[in-house]
Amino acid sequence: MPGLRYTPAEYALTRVVETFGNLLFTLHEHNLIHTYRVVFRFAQLENIDYLVLQYLNAGLLPFEEFSGEESWYEEN
Repeated sequence: MPGLRYTPAEYALTRVVETFGNLLFTLHEHNLIHTYRVVFRFAQLENIDYLVLQYLNAGLLPFEEFSGEESWYEEN
């Protein structure tokens, strides 16, 4: 039996959240904190910031060392 199936809207939202999470990680990695804050503010305005933080906190990113580091993206 196949695993979890998403509706088209759920799948699109999952991809958007994943993209924002990966972008935030990349911005932080390159020390682009101002740009990071602008992108995170956009996520807040789109009302997906809680999903992006949940994505980051769950450690779903491919970078294992990142999943334990939670303090930098909780700051606004």
